[in-house]
Amino acid sequence: MNIDDFLLTAGLSLLTGMILGYYLRQLIALGKRFHQRYIRRSRYFEQD
Repeated sequence: MNIDDFLLTAGLSLLTGMILGYYLRQLIALGKRFHQRYIRRSRYFEQD
């Protein structure tokens, strides 16, 4: 394994990690919004 193979492997893994991290962050934000909109709101309706 020479230096070119190493740089290619490191570059691809970095790119893959950045893409997966971005989509994971978006999914977490979507999950938080869903939780606040549908799950936490039900507590307020029970107080009426």
